Amino acid sequence: MPEPKPSLEQITEQLRQAEAAGDPWKAGIALNNLGDYYKDRRESAKAVEHFQKALEYFTALDDAEKKATVLINLGGTYLDYKQYPQALEQFTLALGIYGAAGQPFGQAMALNNMGGVHLTLRAYEEARKQFILSASFFRSAKAPAWEAQALENLAAAESGSGNPKAAVDSYGRALQLWQQQNQMERQALVLSRIASLHHSAGETARAVELHSRALALAQKSNNVALEAVTHGNLGRVHFDARNWPAARLEFEHALRLFKETGDKRGQALTLLGLGKVDLATGQEFVRTAAEMFHQIGDVSGEQAALDLLPSDEDSQQQAHEKPA
Repeated sequence: MPEPKPSLEQITEQLRQAEAAGDPWKAGIALNNLGDYYKDRRESAKAVEHFQKALEYFTALDDAEKKATVLINLGGTYLDYKQYPQALEQFTLALGIYGAAGQPFGQAMALNNMGGVHLTLRAYEEARKQFILSASFFRSAKAPAWEAQALENLAAAESGSGNPKAAVDSYGRALQLWQQQNQMERQALVLSRIASLHHSAGETARAVELHSRALALAQKSNNVALEAVTHGNLGRVHFDARNWPAARLEFEHALRLFKETGDKRGQALTLLGLGKVDLATGQEFVRTAAEMFHQIGDVSGEQAALDLLPSDEDSQQQAHEKPA
């Protein structure tokens, strides 16, 4: 368990004592902690103000490591603020410092953050290059969990650039790393993302297989929220495959678990899914009835059935019946 962060009162007292003692290094630490405090609370303007003051102290002290740390924090705040050019500037400066110091982990963090900015901006090729380098530096730093996350980011960039095969490959490499660390929840998430790519490609059987593996891992790790989401994912795959009974069963499982966790948004999305199953099933019955009325020549019955269908269904049905 990570140690709890200090309170505002504790950090303010640290800063007061450092300034009273004339210790700029400790003052810089306290100012960085204040920036982090405000960043966590989404008070970006205050966070930027304190990070910039900390940066002044560490620049004057020529402490490159602490300066780079503050630059990463400052860049993250600009990113939260959606000030993307400023975020990239800070991350690039940090990358230069870490590179000069020969610190692969710091270089990896800076590159990963830069890739995140470009991913947000949909500059997928730039993001792709930076995530590749980031994963490589994390590997050099022997940080497999961070490497796996960089590979997941790379997969997102590959997917965004329209290269699903490369995305699946990157997710697969991330999955291997999570398996080596026995991180079941992360494995489940990655499997679901791979499944979604297969779903988008119309590969229903493969998508169901992968989502089912993710579901087993979510259940094994006792993560009810993740289990609920995965049932919902399976429901959507079955829905698109027009397998209404399977879709209904998965959505019902998801709804029960979302209720258990108190997730209102999850419940609403799942109820929407169940509603769509009902509508789709009902329309299927109505279309079948219309076809049977047509076969027996009951024009009024056929029209009554067609009137129950949405207008686009109605027009498609009528167009199908018109002689060429």
